[in-house]
Amino acid sequence: MDEIVRRLKSLDGFNKASELELKQWASFMRCVRHSAREVLYRKNDKINDIFILLCGSVRVYDAVSTSERKIFNFLARGEYLGIAMAGLPTPQHPATVQCIEDCTFISMPLSVYNDLLKKMPEIRGVVNRQISERFLELQNDICISHQLTPTRVADLLIRLLKKQDLLGSYRLQIPLTRLDIAERIGAQSETVIRILSQWTKHGWIRTDDRHIEILNPQILEDIRHGKNIRRASSAASNASGHDL
Repeated sequence: MDEIVRRLKSLDGFNKASELELKQWASFMRCVRHSAREVLYRKNDKINDIFILLCGSVRVYDAVSTSERKIFNFLARGEYLGIAMAGLPTPQHPATVQCIEDCTFISMPLSVYNDLLKKMPEIRGVVNRQISERFLELQNDICISHQLTPTRVADLLIRLLKKQDLLGSYRLQIPLTRLDIAERIGAQSETVIRILSQWTKHGWIRTDDRHIEILNPQILEDIRHGKNIRRASSAASNASGHDL
């Protein structure tokens, strides 16, 4: 329980609680660890527990077919998992969550989570903000779905960077493969590979061990808003018109 209390103290919302309150809540929680590529839960599983991601990162996705999937989001430290449908009478997970890397979670029964929201407005505020952010993420995806692939890649990288809230750091903390990015924005992986390779040659980004460092955030912001698009698209000039 001491580990859970210590972990809770570092999380938004819980850091406003007293030591006694933290110990009371921690008595209903447990710390769970999952390895990279391990599935935390699958689409349509009954929601019995709510998870808080303490370290590591996950992808949220749905299988379009046996060989294709659509990634909806990448989530990292401090994110609550299982909250989108938790308020329904018979809640089920709307998507599958898989660990991108080794992860540690706090797990709590759904009943405890519901009680937590009632008794701690600070936690309710954190949860409401995260649900709103994910809704806006989905809305943004729909709005830019018709844009050129370089625009969608730049948009994703910049949004992930801003979400980190790490001042002075331009290295994305979530390790991403080219396939991850392609499945997230709805593009061909070959197109994404060409774009990122070209941007690396230009000195706009740097990659190492699945991590991307943005060396020129301003030009990616320009591409994100439709500027310098001709130059950015040159990497994908051999791709199909649908991808571009």
